[in-house]
Amino acid sequence: MLELFFIRHGQSTNNVLMDQDRENYLYNREVDPDLTQKGVEQAALAAEYLNRPYQNNGFDPQNRDGFGLTHLYCSLMIRAVKTGTAISKKTGLPLVAMPEVHETGGMFYAERGEEEPKLIGQPGPGKSYFKREFPDLILPEDLSEEGWWNREKEPREEYLDRAQSVIDRLIRDHAGKNHRVGVVMHGGIFARMLTVLFQIQTPKYWFLMNNCGISRVEISDDGRPMLIYMNKVDFLPDHLVT
Repeated sequence: MLELFFIRHGQSTNNVLMDQDRENYLYNREVDPDLTQKGVEQAALAAEYLNRPYQNNGFDPQNRDGFGLTHLYCSLMIRAVKTGTAISKKTGLPLVAMPEVHETGGMFYAERGEEEPKLIGQPGPGKSYFKREFPDLILPEDLSEEGWWNREKEPREEYLDRAQSVIDRLIRDHAGKNHRVGVVMHGGIFARMLTVLFQIQTPKYWFLMNNCGISRVEISDDGRPMLIYMNKVDFLPDHLVT
């Protein structure tokens, strides 16, 4: 049995901006936003929660007996790296970069156009930046100095294919080994991963994930997925549910 724990990053400055000015958000957002102070607090509490003592007492659908994570991944977007770093330091697990779980769209900014906005890709930080700022983060061997993204905005039609490739990688690397894998990621790509896991056909839908919300999916040894719970935030006080 493979247990996957999808953990959304803590609140970012873009999350706050979206709440304040949705109409102009696209043009004022940061390409790679940092965590807010609330986001830092959310990440710390998520780390405490995920590090509770683990006892393997059989089927535990609410993780009352702890999580016992065996592996921990994060995207290379700063809000996910900082959230993952807090969890890594608390649990003692190595934090491994998984660039492909970045938010939908990748790294880009927007300029106003005559009819449609112009979406312009940005490179993102490179190897030296991450080695300096996050020395314990395990980076991909092929990460360059030119930036981990370094291309145009990801087209919408590629979202589901990437989500499928992430699921395929997690199953390939961890299925059949009783691994309990944490993935610190983003709301948009999480929604697409559920879409491919459960073959959702409805044209318009969404899956809400609060900041630092935790969702658990089990994949049986014969490949059957089961959604155990979604968007668990009961470890956060009311003022930190964002």
